[in-house]
Amino acid sequence: MKKLTLYFVACLFLFTNYVEAQDAWSLEKCVRYARENSLQVKQAQISIDNATLTEQQNKQARYPNLNGTASYSSNFGRSIDPTSNSFITRNIQSNGFNLSSGVNIYDGFQTKNAIKQSELDIKAAEADKAGVINNLGLNIALAYLNVLLAQDQVIIAKNRLEQNERQLDRTDKLIAAGTLPRSNRYAIEAQIATDEQGIISTENALENAYLGLKTQLDLDADMPLEIERPDIVLPTENELDILTVESIYTQALGAQPQIKANEYRKLSSEKSVDIAKGRLQPTLSAFGNVGTNYSNAARQVTGFQSVTDSIPFMVGSDTYYITQEGNIPVLGKNPYFNQISENLNQAVGLRLNVPIYNNGVSKIAVQRAELNVINATYTEELARRQLKSDIQQALANAKAAAKELKAAEKTVKAQEISYENTEKRYDLGAATTFEYTTAKDDLDNAKNNLAGAKYSYLFRLKVLDFYQGKEISLGTE
Repeated sequence: MKKLTLYFVACLFLFTNYVEAQDAWSLEKCVRYARENSLQVKQAQISIDNATLTEQQNKQARYPNLNGTASYSSNFGRSIDPTSNSFITRNIQSNGFNLSSGVNIYDGFQTKNAIKQSELDIKAAEADKAGVINNLGLNIALAYLNVLLAQDQVIIAKNRLEQNERQLDRTDKLIAAGTLPRSNRYAIEAQIATDEQGIISTENALENAYLGLKTQLDLDADMPLEIERPDIVLPTENELDILTVESIYTQALGAQPQIKANEYRKLSSEKSVDIAKGRLQPTLSAFGNVGTNYSNAARQVTGFQSVTDSIPFMVGSDTYYITQEGNIPVLGKNPYFNQISENLNQAVGLRLNVPIYNNGVSKIAVQRAELNVINATYTEELARRQLKSDIQQALANAKAAAKELKAAEKTVKAQEISYENTEKRYDLGAATTFEYTTAKDDLDNAKNNLAGAKYSYLFRLKVLDFYQGKEISLGTE
């Protein structure tokens, strides 16, 4: 039974560790989550969807349209009967139907160029979305590294407390042995109190760092979040020296979404010129329609009535009569569907529109489109120059961070030697408590500076990866 219980506890322990490991967020997981849930990314997707709808609308313009109309009217007084076009004075109830269609045969290639322009606009919107994702990934990487730095600072603060507690124990033994005066204990106790306060400060800083990461991820502030601590291997300074501004810039031109977006927008503006010029050309379209109508005033022949009429004529002073027999039509109401069938009419034709003079509107539109092309060219060039300047600064920052890291490592080594020497002298009673705490403070400050330099250097490397189009990663997946 004891073996079974131990087995169950072991399984539970392993399962708990597994769940905790699964719940830990790597940098890659953070970036994936933001890519799928960020409101900024969703807004960028809406721009793509709008551009896609514009493309669909432009493609539909190539096909014939079809429209149907139906009308009903009631006319009073003197009106025109729509079925006979004659004036009558009465209340007329009329009804009409019409079906019409039209299609562009030639429009100066406006539709064709509009389709090409919308395709370029979609690519520009997609590049904008990629740029949002890239920038978001870089911001998340910075927030992630801030959490790692804050964790290291908490560890340093806790180690400092543990060391001072052990030092207090040694001090008590030295006091009991008569090597140190009892006043030395008070200084160590004060240092321990300061260390406890420092732990609280670093833990608060860690909480704020997590809050910054949650903000980047659009997570609720109360949501539990734990990140992975990857095994980070920093490149040597020699590896960094291989990189040049030109090599990174060449890669960035093909990888940075904002550069691609500007290129697509420039091409799109050139299509705007073609569309504006198309409005200066004649357009040819075909049309057709079919319609019919009904009126309650309409009549039809329902039969004939025989009549006899005497026609008088004079012969001298005598009057004679000629009798003439005939049939006259009898009119009645014309049924609804009978009129619909009888009044059916169709028409087909071509329409040619030749622009002659429209107050210079079309020509000015062409000139404005050409100015937009020039402006897009300048925007593209400015973006390239800014990109190169940013890369120069990023590479300089990375090299400077590498030097700072190297200097910080040397400082830590020197402070460790100094602290160990001071600690030994303190244990022998040859160093004062002030000298001991000062050496300890200097070592802890050097460790904090080293942690900051390490993550600063790592972030500068991630910035260089960003410009080279590499995925933001710490190598944990």
